[in-house]
Amino acid sequence: MAKKSHSDVALEMYQSVMQTKDKQKRLKSSTFWGLFDVKARKATVVEKITAILDNQRLKISVKSGATFGEEGAVDWIILTPTLLPKPEVSSETISPSKWPLLDWFEMMETRVFETEREVEAYFIAPLLEKLGYDYDDIAIGYPVPMFKGTQRTVTEADFALFNGTSRAKGNALLVVEAKKSEKGISDDHVRQAKSYASELLPACYLISNGQQIIVFHFNGMLIPDERVMDFDRSQLRDKWNDLYNHISKEATIQRKSWMKKQISEIKDGGK
Repeated sequence: MAKKSHSDVALEMYQSVMQTKDKQKRLKSSTFWGLFDVKARKATVVEKITAILDNQRLKISVKSGATFGEEGAVDWIILTPTLLPKPEVSSETISPSKWPLLDWFEMMETRVFETEREVEAYFIAPLLEKLGYDYDDIAIGYPVPMFKGTQRTVTEADFALFNGTSRAKGNALLVVEAKKSEKGISDDHVRQAKSYASELLPACYLISNGQQIIVFHFNGMLIPDERVMDFDRSQLRDKWNDLYNHISKEATIQRKSWMKKQISEIKDGGK
């Protein structure tokens, strides 16, 4: 049997990492270097292995904190995917035409919501309209197939936003999960929204109880999603520029296009 090249070993490591649930793999140092058939960890060899893994989009860390290549044989080497380069999010002030009137902000900041349905109807729906989404983009109570073990179930995302009438995953832009106004947003609520995002593959997802607004960038299950906004409704006017630049229809279309490109490059790099 032909001896595996270092690049082949790195590719197998990448594939192994990507198959794990948390996108992380731990190897004993002795096992790691044995896979590369490295007997002596010379500086030039360590640099070469580091460069090969970096080219394979793998990040190396050592559990003990020791310098990579100088760790003990029983120390743990942790491999995770290299973070995707972040897309440029505009920080410039958006056009005045995309700012709601002052009366709208005052109304949105002072409304009282008694039920989850009121949060959806009187907060989420008008918010989406001002963020540039059209009637054809919005699917309310959108069915999402889920699996609990081997059992298939169907649940509903409160809002799923698409680019037009097509409900294909390639057109999914935003998932919104609404909660009762008197309930705080828990980790379970965030996980619920993330589970919908994992099925629909949008650019972002939002969780709100009509008081707190949390926005995540969805990263295609390659790396952990990023919480990019977390603010109170009373700050809506102050946060509008950033909110628009993150989850408006215009912004999510741009980010979805960027995501597709990054994921395609990673897949091509893994061939």
